[in-house]
Formats: sequence, C-alpha cells, structure tokens
Amino acid sequence: MSASEWFETIKYIIGWALRGSRRYYLAAFGLLLLAVYGLYLWIFMQHAPIFLGSDKGGLILTAMSDSVPWGIYISFFVFWVGVAAAGIVFAIAAYVFNDKEFKKIAVLGEVQAIAALIIVLLLIVVDMGRPIRALFLMPRLPNLRSMLDWDFIVITGYLLINIIGMLVTVHYYRKDKPLPAKFIVPFMVIAAPFAIGIHTVTAFISQALTARPIWNSPLLAPRYVATAFASGPALLLIALYLAERYIEGFKVSIDVYRKTLYISVIATVVGLYFTLSEVQEIFWYTTEPSKLAQAKELFLGLHVPYLAVLMWLWVGLGSAAVIASLIPSTHNNKKAIVAISALIVVAVIAEKTFTIIIPAFIPSTLGEVRPYYPTPIEYGITVGVHALGLLIYLLLSKPAIKAVMTHYFKHGHEH
Repeated sequence: MSASEWFETIKYIIGWALRGSRRYYLAAFGLLLLAVYGLYLWIFMQHAPIFLGSDKGGLILTAMSDSVPWGIYISFFVFWVGVAAAGIVFAIAAYVFNDKEFKKIAVLGEVQAIAALIIVLLLIVVDMGRPIRALFLMPRLPNLRSMLDWDFIVITGYLLINIIGMLVTVHYYRKDKPLPAKFIVPFMVIAAPFAIGIHTVTAFISQALTARPIWNSPLLAPRYVATAFASGPALLLIALYLAERYIEGFKVSIDVYRKTLYISVIATVVGLYFTLSEVQEIFWYTTEPSKLAQAKELFLGLHVPYLAVLMWLWVGLGSAAVIASLIPSTHNNKKAIVAISALIVVAVIAEKTFTIIIPAFIPSTLGEVRPYYPTPIEYGITVGVHALGLLIYLLLSKPAIKAVMTHYFKHGHEH
C-alpha cells in the first residue's frame, strides 16, 4: 500500500469526524468547551503567582501534599488504564474466535482504548505539575529496573498499537475489504500482552511500595485486571447502544450485548471475590497495625467518609448488577443490558479511583491523619481532561462506524 492510500484513509477519518447532525455538533462543542475550560484552569494554576500576585502556584493549589502526593488525577488514571486494557476483549472475540458480529465492533474497542490512553497520559501530565518534568526521565530511558519506565513503555506502546489497528481497519473496511490475516495474527500476538501489561505494571508500581501496607498485596494486580475486564466492555456496550440509537442503519446483534455482559458480570464477580478475600485477610488475621488502620479508613471512613461511601457503593452496585444479570428476561433486552452495564461502570469507578489510591496515605507513614478532599481546580482540570478524551472517542467513533457500515451493512446511512 502506497503512502497516498494511507493519506486518503486519514482524510476519510477527518472528513467523517467533522460531519454529522446538529446533535452531533452540539455534543462535540460541549465537550470542547469543557476541555478548553480544563486547559484554562491548568494554565492558570501554572501561572497563578503572576495572576494572583502571590508565591502560590502549581500543585500547591491542589489538596495534595507530602502526606497525600497522589490524588484525583492518579485515581482516575488507574480507572482509565483498565478501560484501555479491556479493549482487547473484542479483538480476541473477533479475530481469535472468528466471530463475525464481534468483528463489526472490534474497531470501536480500539477507538475506546485510544481515547482512554489519551486521558491516561494527560492525567499523568497534570499530576506532574509541569510537562517539562517529563524530560527529566528521558536520559534514563529505558531504565528496565524502573517500574515507571516500564509503565511509560507499555502505555505508549499500547496506544501506538491501537492507533495502527484502527487505521488499518478503517483503511480496509472503507474499501469493503476484509482485514488480511498477515495483519491480524501479529496484531493479536503483540496487542494481547500489552493489554494485560499496562494494568499489571500499573499495579506493580504501587504494589512494590512496602511503606503503603494496604497496597502490599499479591492480589492487587489481578484485582486491577479483573475490574478492568468488568468496566471496559460495559462502557463499550453503552457506546454501542448510543451509536445504534443515533446512527441510522447501524445495528449490533443482541448476541454481542449478551456475550459482552457475561464477560463484564463474570469479571465483576471475580473483583468482588478478590475484595472479600482481602477483607478476610485484613480484618481476620493481619498483624500489621498500619494496614489495619488504612483498611478501617477505607471501609469505615473514620476521617474521610467518602472513602467508605465509595467502597460500599462498589460492593452494593456490583452485587446488584450481578443479581440483575441473573434475571432471564434481561438477556434479550438491550436496554436492560445497558442499565446493568451502567451499574458496573459506576461500581468500578467507585472501586478503582479514590478507594484504591487514598487509603494508602491515610494515616501516613508517621501515623498522621491528613484527609484529602480535591479542590475545585482539581475537579475542573479532571473534567477537562475527561472531556477531551471523550471528544476524541466521539470523533474517532464516527469514521470507524462508517467504515464498518460500508463493509458489513452496505446500505446504512446517517440521520
């Protein structure tokens, strides 16, 4: 394939990304405004001494401190790494098991991974305070003894893999051609280990910090991966349902919804089981006072009540989703499946954000209790980062779905 053909594919993606109904433009414009507002807050925070005429700026304006150095940014970083990792589920179902219905949506799994990884990288940038600090790592790359370097390698590598996967898929589908086996085989061989690796290495970073007893558990990495395979597929089901509703001619088999729900529910059950296992170990026979104190903060919210609320939301909503999935009538109802998926997404957000990160810092290694409550600026920047990622999700989904319709639906067209 010549460079001109790839250029035409990129033009095709840009052209369809910028074409749509008034509702599409309103959604894109709303997300863009939120993203610009988040960027404004971040720039303001960097230059606050100039704007405010004081010596306070940068991360000083956040609620983070020496006692709680990771806050809302890293909390949501953990969640979106999981969403990105789960994108491989649809590629496995499509290409390894040769499922035609999953082949229609596998490219959307790649789009979701791209959007999730962009959110991940942006959250790292804002958490560093100033992007120039990223350059401090460059002379040390690759330092294979550093888990941070491994995390950077697997995240950027997986992002590149998914960008290539999406480009190749759109390139062939827009011309009504199937993906060649010479692409599918190496893609799966490389992508699958990276998908598992991005969340495993993320867990290893915190798991190795013995000064944070609640993280120092061999179940942390499997727990990360389990809840990733719960939330990622569930989020894609919600996106598929919206695509079916607003793009005329685009249809997804109920079988895809059903099988994907099974994956999410099973992963949720495994995640709940891991939570139960850790609770048993901590409250039954742990001999570490610091670990017990942090666990009590997590489950009882002694000084930070929202931690206990979020933890019990995970248990309650996760269990509710599992119970609802056992009702036979839900298996043939797309709205019911999407409702269960939404429960799982909210449950995993509750489990995989603040409740993973914050308890490790309260109480601190010196036994001090310094509660962490994000500031309005932190919330605003986080919303802006998410808005930019979701905008990318929206813009890339459009040409991806159009290419899928060209190859599989033939006669589909938009509102």
